[in-house]
Amino acid sequence: MSEPMQARFRLSERDYVKAGALYARPTRRVWIFLVLMLALVLVCLLLGSSRLRFAALGGMLGGLLVGLAIHFVISPWLLKRHYRRYKAIQEEQVVSLHDDYVRYSSPDGESRLAWNKVLKWRHNADYVLVYPMPRLYYVVPTAVAAQGFDVDRLKAVLNQKVGAAK
Repeated sequence: MSEPMQARFRLSERDYVKAGALYARPTRRVWIFLVLMLALVLVCLLLGSSRLRFAALGGMLGGLLVGLAIHFVISPWLLKRHYRRYKAIQEEQVVSLHDDYVRYSSPDGESRLAWNKVLKWRHNADYVLVYPMPRLYYVVPTAVAAQGFDVDRLKAVLNQKVGAAK
């Protein structure tokens, strides 16, 4: 790559909420834990005393309702509130892909993130998230492909330099 690819974008509130949902997507470990917990509850339902069955059913229904409330109501509400208060995320951002790093810049500053400093990354059809730390990520909307930014190249470089998406 000789000339770095570059794209400009603004994250909308909707982008911020959807990227937050991608961030919160359960990992394989979390899914395994949830399946094991469900299996334990099912064993209690099938083999337990009537009190244990009642408690297991209540725990399963309560956990399901709380999980759904967090995913569909609480988390989006908190992300929208955070977006409205986080003025810097509402400004234009620039992402550029270089041989040795990816650069993010905004009117307030710039970050050069070398490939060996990227902790992990994940993606879906709309966004690529690049993590320099466990709870901090940069968002690259895949819509920047309309500007000529090769999102597939970004994913390929991340896959090669960082490892598979998580």
